[in-house]
Amino acid sequence: MKIIGKKDIKTDHGFAEKIRQRCGENVFLCYQCKKCASGCPSRQFMDKTPAELMRFLQLGMIYEAMQQNTIWYCLSCQTCSARCPQDIDIAHVIDTLKIIVQEEKIKTDTHNITLLNRIWMTILKYMGRMYDIALAGSFNLFTGKPFKDLPLAIKMIKKGKLKFIPSIKKPFEMMKMFSRAKRLKK
Repeated sequence: MKIIGKKDIKTDHGFAEKIRQRCGENVFLCYQCKKCASGCPSRQFMDKTPAELMRFLQLGMIYEAMQQNTIWYCLSCQTCSARCPQDIDIAHVIDTLKIIVQEEKIKTDTHNITLLNRIWMTILKYMGRMYDIALAGSFNLFTGKPFKDLPLAIKMIKKGKLKFIPSIKKPFEMMKMFSRAKRLKK
């Protein structure tokens, strides 16, 4: 009997414990009911379902889990977590995996989704909310297509669907918070 597509699979059985320590979720509680996958709004774009991702983690197949685009297409909408009968916060596990991938600089073939995620998180960090024009503009600039969405953006700005100038309330609130924290340290 010939086995087609056999390859060496590296496993790390301590990885599930590492996830439990970092985010507090026990991936071994998942019994593959697939309710998370059936409710996932971005499932059609993912290589593997959230249930398959959990199974990879249970088996210690960390590189198979991290190299798929599943973690990058996750919207963090919490649908999977809300549907889980074991109360596993799957979205939190996926967020933890995103952090680990970036910390360990694991190469993924995800068509610039890691770049989009990095830009998204940077904008949230500094603005406190999403600024759509900055997200699309930065992504297009870094991928070498700076004017790709310009005609659509102009139409959306004219119709009031996009704000050309972001809300500046949140950065001022954050500056006040930092100044209060500095005063408390003294």
